Amino acid sequence: MDLEVVLKGALPPVVAALLFVSLGGARLLPLAVGVGLLVAYGLLRNEVPPWPHELWSAPNGAAWLLWGIVFAGLLALLEHLRLVPQRVAPVLGVAAAGVVVWLMLDKLAARWDANDVLLHVGGGAVLAGAAVLAQRRGLGLAPKGLGPAIVVMLLLSLDAGLVALAGRSAFLGQLCGAVAGAVGAACGTVLWRRAFTLGVADGTWIGITQVGFVLAGVHLAYLPWSLAALALLPPFTLLLVPRGLATRKPWAWTVVAGVLVLGPVVAAMLLAAPMA
Repeated sequence: MDLEVVLKGALPPVVAALLFVSLGGARLLPLAVGVGLLVAYGLLRNEVPPWPHELWSAPNGAAWLLWGIVFAGLLALLEHLRLVPQRVAPVLGVAAAGVVVWLMLDKLAARWDANDVLLHVGGGAVLAGAAVLAQRRGLGLAPKGLGPAIVVMLLLSLDAGLVALAGRSAFLGQLCGAVAGAVGAACGTVLWRRAFTLGVADGTWIGITQVGFVLAGVHLAYLPWSLAALALLPPFTLLLVPRGLATRKPWAWTVVAGVLVLGPVVAAMLLAAPMA
């Protein structure tokens, strides 16, 4: 892949994360991801991303996913700033996940029969909503520090590779990889800041991003369902980490969570290797 193309997709989220997280801490990471993705999309497509009001009349699945992640990031930011009550935030996160799936598949759904719409749109919305709840729960039980962020960064990196390799969509893979790069850059700010920790609120945008790109790989590219099913497991396998491990041995939590979360996607990557 051309180096210039890689830099167009990777640099905007990385720079945005370094800037925003350095200035305002981890709570500004969702904002950095949204801003970075919008710029990366524009550079990769050589055009300004279509605005939501334009997508109503000319839907585009990848663009709707982009705006869905931006909105999820804003929702997480409001929760970080305590402008969204904690009891309401999970409901809003689940609703946002369902809307993102619906909008992303809107153009395709116009050609499907009722059963396919129920299966792919309805089922995808339920899956995305459940992933948001699982991701929020998992991060709520996670230790403070870089461990959870490193696991998320590696997960999104593997998702990016899977979508690009088996899904044969370099564009979607670059966008997913750009989010991973933003998380990695945010982790790097510990070199000059005291700490970096993902919060429960981040589970909303992380869950929507992870499931959104995998479903996009299936419906907007060529990712087989057999591989996608493995890549959709991580938000739920995170819940298998033993309770209390985060407080007793944070490093052990990172190792166990890494195996449980990354294992299914690594397996999908190995199965996808012959497709390259």
